[in-house]
Amino acid sequence: MSIAYYNGEFMQPEDIRIPLTDRAIFFGDGVYDAAIGKNGKIYMESEHIERFLKNAAKMDIPLGYNKASLTALLRDCAALSGERTFFIYFQATRFSFERAHACDCKGRSNFLITVTKIAEPSPAKTLSLSLFEDKRYSYCDVKTLNLLPSVLACCDAKKRGFDEAIFVKGKTVTECAHSNISIIRNGELITHPESCSILSGTARKKMLDTALDLGIVCREIPFSKEELFAADEILVTSSTKLCVRARQVEEKHFKISSGSLGEEICRIMHLDFQN
Repeated sequence: MSIAYYNGEFMQPEDIRIPLTDRAIFFGDGVYDAAIGKNGKIYMESEHIERFLKNAAKMDIPLGYNKASLTALLRDCAALSGERTFFIYFQATRFSFERAHACDCKGRSNFLITVTKIAEPSPAKTLSLSLFEDKRYSYCDVKTLNLLPSVLACCDAKKRGFDEAIFVKGKTVTECAHSNISIIRNGELITHPESCSILSGTARKKMLDTALDLGIVCREIPFSKEELFAADEILVTSSTKLCVRARQVEEKHFKISSGSLGEEICRIMHLDFQN
């Protein structure tokens, strides 16, 4: 079943009442993270929690949790839901305060967790991708609640019949609206380097580790829109999809080959989740 936790209370998601003074409402003043899990275990649990704590510290949001206490709370929520395969979302907003851009950071953050049922990710899934101009700010490496650019990109993609949108800044491909994107060309895996232009995805890191274990040369360098269209394969990674291949970018269709490097990376990552 779906469950929610807010500031010390467990309840149903529809019963959550967030105060108007929560700074997320007026300012998107908060950070979040999300993961999937199975049989009560959160996949890549440590990586998600460490990223969340790092992001909160970077935004100077007072959490009131350390890694151990947050881990215990998230595990309790996952167990309480009873879902076999689940999606767990957690966010902290600075705290409740009158509407003012500047405030004293002396309170404790408002903390929200939700756990919902999710379909098990499949390595056989493929995506169609659209292009969208990247007009975001310089905190793309932090999972803040300011998601309007991503929402606009996703809405545009859906309206045009695509599954996901690719952000392009100038001539450079950065990432997708809620995924990381990488290409395989001439036997090498290429992905945008970690910077303030992309989120350092946990699945992206897993993909790189998997590729290296397979002996694939990995290059963390920017690549262009032209290089994207010239790729042999395109991989999209995220916490919920893990790793899937793109079958289409705008009007160009890509061959989904059996036995390819991309298929093997996807297969191993999904197998790791199963285990």
